[in-house]
Amino acid sequence: MSSHPQPDPQPRIEAETHPRPAELDRDAGGPLSIKQTTLWGDVVRRFARNRAAMLGLTVLVLMLIYSTIGPWIRPFSYSAQDFSIAHQLPNSVHWFGTDLFGRDLFVRVAMGGRVSLLVAFAATGVVLVIGVLYGSIAGFIGGIVDDTMMRFVDILYGLPYLPFAIVLLVILGSGVVPMLLALAIVSWLTPSRLVRGQILSLKQNEYVEAARALGAPRRRIVFRHLLPNTLGIIVVAMFLEVPAMILGEATLSFLGLGISAPDASWGTLAEEGWKALRSHPWLIILPGIFIAVTVLCFNFVGDGFRDAIDPRTKETE
Repeated sequence: MSSHPQPDPQPRIEAETHPRPAELDRDAGGPLSIKQTTLWGDVVRRFARNRAAMLGLTVLVLMLIYSTIGPWIRPFSYSAQDFSIAHQLPNSVHWFGTDLFGRDLFVRVAMGGRVSLLVAFAATGVVLVIGVLYGSIAGFIGGIVDDTMMRFVDILYGLPYLPFAIVLLVILGSGVVPMLLALAIVSWLTPSRLVRGQILSLKQNEYVEAARALGAPRRRIVFRHLLPNTLGIIVVAMFLEVPAMILGEATLSFLGLGISAPDASWGTLAEEGWKALRSHPWLIILPGIFIAVTVLCFNFVGDGFRDAIDPRTKETE
């Protein structure tokens, strides 16, 4: 009695594991889609993966919100005095306590943050405008013009930062505008050197030579081809310059220059707290914490953006 051979299961398995010809034709005939990315899209994704930078950015956003709407949250004036509640510790009514004049510290710290951040951002904007224009002109023209302009920068670098700013404030007077002008005048040197070095490197590229060969004017080459390629270093310089401005404003206000009463900044609050350091130390600790946290967060964000825009800096560290 003959037995029939059993079918080999291997061909069935191969037929199931390999795609059918119709599927191959459909896949082959379909368009090949490639996910396209942009430079700034890659920067945002790399920045979002940096936990320290994202934490710093979150704290800065909260700090800006507090400084903007903080004085409207509480029903107290930043300048109204009530000596009967002076030197109160933080409580349910006055969340940060009160100062030696009975003024609510929650409101005054918020107003101080508004003034300090306003001065810091405005002074940084002036610094970047002056530094970018000065450095780009020196780097692009080169030659004796570059040497003369950089020697002038070297002379200003020889002047001590704090005494120079104090002299400028004595000349300009007190107030927010004199403060930001004094800080801007003594702080534009470093951004100008950074931009000059970047321009010296970029102007040797082929696209700049091609623009020159086509007869493009110098102004178009600088503003259309060179400055956009320095945007990364400019943004990094901004994030690293703002904390320096905050510290500069706090130092000058602590010395009694710049912002005057009844207006408040974190520096003036620290100066008022210094007078009562032994009896009421929280009066100086509170603005000190806000200054330290804000400066630290700006440094985190600046370092994170620097690593995001140029990952090689992180690989070499």
